[in-house]
Amino acid sequence: MLTTRACARLVLSPQDIERWPETSAVQAPTTTWCRSHTVAVRLPAVDRAVPICRYLTRLWLDQQQFTDQSIRHTTLLVTTELTTNAIVHTDSAVITTNLRMNRTHLRIQVRDQGKMSAGKHGHNVSGFGRGLGIVASCARALGTHVADDGTRTTWATVSLTGSEP
Repeated sequence: MLTTRACARLVLSPQDIERWPETSAVQAPTTTWCRSHTVAVRLPAVDRAVPICRYLTRLWLDQQQFTDQSIRHTTLLVTTELTTNAIVHTDSAVITTNLRMNRTHLRIQVRDQGKMSAGKHGHNVSGFGRGLGIVASCARALGTHVADDGTRTTWATVSLTGSEP
């Protein structure tokens, strides 16, 4: 784990995900890690990683002293939806979730390896496929960037000023 005031990075292995919360990685997000204005978490692209990513996001929000329940709820929702989409809709082996804040907004980014899934999960479930629409309705902005190497980053911003969604 790399930790500086500017950025903290946490890499979880498939074994860490499997043993969560008994893994030593639970102790990794120290107060110093959580106080960084930017945090990156690299996770195996497995379903079990979603609640762990959500837990780590909540821990970071706690350390940032976000008390506005609307901001907390929106940030957790966006992080969960973007992480889930990267796992469900791609054949990525790993994904990276980034949280970065400044004075006016919080940016949530999830990078996958850009390989579209060939039906890894069932898509005939009622209510399936509404995630990005939900994110778009509660985020200030939403977008996707595909890099030259094919990796895809889906991002959303959450307003910290309360004047925008």
